[in-house]
Amino acid sequence: MICLLDLGTSKISSILIKNETNTPEVIAFSSVETSGIKRGSIINISSTAKAVLAGINQIESQSNEKIKELHIGLSGEEISSTNSIGQVKISDKEVTIRDIEKALNMSKTMNVPNDKTLLYAVPSEYLIDGQNGIVDPLGMNGVKLEARTHLIHFSKNTKENILKCIRLASNSLSVTNLYYNQLGVAEAVLSQEQKKLGVCLIDIGAGTTDITVYKNNSILFSKVLPYAGDYVTESIALSLDISSREAEQIKKKYGCALSDIATEDMLKINVSGSSQSISRKMLAGQIEHSFSKILRHCVSCLEENGLINHISGGFVLTGGSANLEGMVDLGERVTNGNFKIGLPENNLPEKSAKLLKPEFSALLGLAKFYALEQDKEFTFNQSKGIIARVLEWIRTEL
Repeated sequence: MICLLDLGTSKISSILIKNETNTPEVIAFSSVETSGIKRGSIINISSTAKAVLAGINQIESQSNEKIKELHIGLSGEEISSTNSIGQVKISDKEVTIRDIEKALNMSKTMNVPNDKTLLYAVPSEYLIDGQNGIVDPLGMNGVKLEARTHLIHFSKNTKENILKCIRLASNSLSVTNLYYNQLGVAEAVLSQEQKKLGVCLIDIGAGTTDITVYKNNSILFSKVLPYAGDYVTESIALSLDISSREAEQIKKKYGCALSDIATEDMLKINVSGSSQSISRKMLAGQIEHSFSKILRHCVSCLEENGLINHISGGFVLTGGSANLEGMVDLGERVTNGNFKIGLPENNLPEKSAKLLKPEFSALLGLAKFYALEQDKEFTFNQSKGIIARVLEWIRTEL
């Protein structure tokens, strides 16, 4: 049994997967609201621990299993990333496992702030004497080997706070792995064709917007923006002088991301005990303004990093905000490109049909990413062990 947990800003979702056969199966699922996380960072350890425990209790009740180990997916404004290159002289003119290990280790020696730690390292490609696009250089001839990697770092304090929350939730729980959510989201939502052609994946959650760019099946860029669905909700609350909870309910029930397609229907809302009316079109105008800002910032990130011409496959939007009416139309208008809604649908566990929604892309993506890592380890442990050893290199000790 594998228990996976997604530490989201508005909710903590958990899933239990039975993996004793060749066909993984969802056994239990829970989603618990939390106020202890803001923009992906824990701001209240006690509140977050209670939400974790509530979710685990639900999982255990549904499955009659005792949960002891957790695999946790996370995002947050404190996550940063960079591309790196490590190069070494090839020994005896033929690439060995040792050469590959040296090149990978060289690529992760980039200076990072003292408060950051390596969360994950994604090998992108290898080059031999300048020839790029090499996936497995073992045994190839040459003089110089280069390893290109995408390094993802996060705050040491964030790591410690997560571990504290789990310990506070239950002394019987331990954390086996920490993963960057967006890597899993990409595996669950994007097709191989999209990742080869070039695509920008945008995951708009409650607290953060995650951007990832793939090209030639390699990750080129990732960034976490510290505003997302909650930013839109707060703008509605401020405009209508209502609570954030009321604004969130109105957004989900009546919201539309494009005022041009919204109706003129009048909505009645309660403010300080009295009611007022607002047209759905006016509400849509507020939502459109806020989401336009987020999407324009995404486009600006690509332009600043010279990536706007590398995404022939366009943009794919996922996360809870993708459910709003008009998001595709707004996305096409803001980006001037191909814009689609992405659902988790690639080789997922059985009995996950109820979770095939944009808001569960991170959770199902985590399940997909975990499965891929296990498959890699199993497959390559049967060979000369190169990928198994690379996996040991990219994993971070907890």
